[in-house]
Amino acid sequence: MSTMVCVREEKLEKLSQEEIISNTRLVVQGLEALKSEHTSILQSLTETLRCLKKEEESSLVQEKTSLLRRSVEMIELGLGEAQVMMALSNHLNAVESEKQKLRAQVRRLCQENQWLRDELANTQQKLQRSEQSVAQLEEDKKQLEFMNMLKKYDEDASPAVRQHTHTHSLIHTLTHCLK
Repeated sequence: MSTMVCVREEKLEKLSQEEIISNTRLVVQGLEALKSEHTSILQSLTETLRCLKKEEESSLVQEKTSLLRRSVEMIELGLGEAQVMMALSNHLNAVESEKQKLRAQVRRLCQENQWLRDELANTQQKLQRSEQSVAQLEEDKKQLEFMNMLKKYDEDASPAVRQHTHTHSLIHTLTHCLK
C-alpha cells in the first residue's frame, strides 16, 4: 500500500510556492495514513510478540517490529520536516505581506514628502513676495516721511523766509529810492 515517488532529473520543473505547499499537504496526508497503518501493524506485532513463546519465531517478529519502528520514526521525521516547510512557507508569506505593506507605506510617504516639498516651495514664494512688499512699503514710508519733513521745514521756514524776503525787498526798494 505504499506509494513510491520518483523524481527524474531531466524533468525538473520549477514549482511555485503554492504548488509546493499543496504537494506537501498531500504528502503529509499520505504520511499520516502510512504512519497510522505502520502504527497499527506495529501494535499487532507487539501483541503477537507477547503471545509467542518460541525464541525463533519471536526473533523474526522482533526484527519486523524493529524495522517498523524505524519506518515509523522516518515517517515522523518526514512529517516534522513537512510541518517545518509549511511553517516556513507561512512565515515567508507573512514576511512578503509585510514587505508589500512597507512598500505601500514608502510610496505613500514619498507622495506625502513631495506634497510637503511643494507646499514649502509655495510658502517660500509667498514669504519672498511678502518680504519684497514689506521692503517696498518701508522705502515708500521713508520717502513719504522725508517729503513730510521737507513740507514741515518749508512751512516752518516760510515766515522767516517771508520776513527775510520782505526785509530784503524793502532794502532793495530803499536802495533803489536813494539812488
